[in-house]
Amino acid sequence: MQKIIILIGPPGSGKGTQAKKLVEKHKYGHISTGDLLRALASDPNADSEDKKKLEEMKTGKLVSDDLIYKLAFAEIEKYLDAGQGVLLDGAIRNVAQAEKYQDFFVSKNLADEVKAIEVSLSDEESFNRLTKRRVCKSCGEIIPWLPKYYNIDKCLKCGGDLEVRADDSEEVIKERIDKQGNVPLKPILDFYDNLGVLKKVDGQKTIEEVESDIDQILKN
Repeated sequence: MQKIIILIGPPGSGKGTQAKKLVEKHKYGHISTGDLLRALASDPNADSEDKKKLEEMKTGKLVSDDLIYKLAFAEIEKYLDAGQGVLLDGAIRNVAQAEKYQDFFVSKNLADEVKAIEVSLSDEESFNRLTKRRVCKSCGEIIPWLPKYYNIDKCLKCGGDLEVRADDSEEVIKERIDKQGNVPLKPILDFYDNLGVLKKVDGQKTIEEVESDIDQILKN
């Protein structure tokens, strides 16, 4: 099984759900940009220059790619040193970032250990799913788009009230798809396809079927 798994797909494709399953089943370390930045913000011993760059984000500036790479690469090395594989879910947003990560993997002699998996979904279906999902006000559990959940009005995990997230409004979702949907994803997919490491699963299938398809890819 490859040491580096990169999940790619548009919003609502279910790659986050599949990431959780892979982490649970195969003990992969999960690389999340958001988690890394939150950990930096709460670490009293963090590098002062890194903290300064993070503070600049609060003024509306984008977090520098150099800071993201520094945090992500250190986290990847930590997991690899512990004998774990690494899962990247939504961490790569453009070809420049894909190239930078790949350069890092090559420098660590991990080029043959990379597998990119596309969870494919049309932008139309992405929109439909995101406008139907809800989140628990109490614990943050996401109740997905599946029809069997349409009539549920309480969280399945803690019993809390459900709501549509503020960032799941139709206007916000359309903007997310413009920035993270199939058009901006294509160059990234082409990059990994040209490397010969890209595999594709049909995100239209059920969660269980997609999970099974990914398992088959990882066995080969």
